[in-house]
Amino acid sequence: MANLPDPASPEAPKYWMYEQGGELVPAVERYLRQEELSIRDIILIRAYLRQWVDSPVWDMNPTLTAEGKTALNNLRGKVLASRTKHQIDECIWMATRMGMDPL
Repeated sequence: MANLPDPASPEAPKYWMYEQGGELVPAVERYLRQEELSIRDIILIRAYLRQWVDSPVWDMNPTLTAEGKTALNNLRGKVLASRTKHQIDECIWMATRMGMDPL
């Protein structure tokens, strides 16, 4: 079994509800309410998703297969390239299907 990072570790994924900057929480709440998102909202949500999927904790999964590693890398690239709400939707759907629900 892999040693997972402590939740306080910089390597652990950080959950959006605990963000202290004051902008991400309202952006995610707008997303969850299916309201129109500003470009700034999309940028904030994409940055949040990047830190979530880029966390090394996902690479430490002892059951991660070669196919799973490929899917994880594909998800990381998709998050990085996201520029629209639809692309954010796809990333969240993919992450959730992989057991990494960021919301």
